Amino acid sequence: MAALLPMLALGASLIVAAASPNGMPLASKLELANSSTAPVLSVSQASIQLEPITVHELLGNSAPMQPATRLNAHFDGSTATAVADLRPAPLATTIRRRIPALWRLSKPTGGSVQEHVKVSIESIDGIPGVLNAADASSLTVPVAVKELAPRNVAIGREQYGLEGDVILEIPTAALGDATRYRGRLVIRVEGY
Repeated sequence: MAALLPMLALGASLIVAAASPNGMPLASKLELANSSTAPVLSVSQASIQLEPITVHELLGNSAPMQPATRLNAHFDGSTATAVADLRPAPLATTIRRRIPALWRLSKPTGGSVQEHVKVSIESIDGIPGVLNAADASSLTVPVAVKELAPRNVAIGREQYGLEGDVILEIPTAALGDATRYRGRLVIRVEGY
């Protein structure tokens, strides 16, 4: 399995959706984005290509195998044999991919941002929490999205907003097929 993993690659394309807790019709979303008193959501990229997962990531750049504290040696007159327990380094349980500055929410002039941005992942078929294999949509890999705390950023002269990063978490136990995967990051604005 380790020989296949360096070729494993994940690709995700972004879509942007805005939603309030009660839901809004599409026309209202367009008006919201064009309103001068409402925050405007923007994304840094329309498409994201993640780096392939490597064997070094699976090993977690950990120390090499360590011998046990006891080493038993035996010499039978012609051959010396040493026996010890080797404790291999544990494999990483999760592969993480950070996507910096994924989204930015501008504050209206003289106002403050009351909205919350939520990011989730879904397959091309719309199944939440997974990515599809590019060549076989029935083959999936689970991916969790960890949102980092948004930070204040300067957007222009005396204009500020919030910017957010996410970390995609892929369990190594689910990595069995070396192929490219794809899906969508869905960015929702809630609370307007």
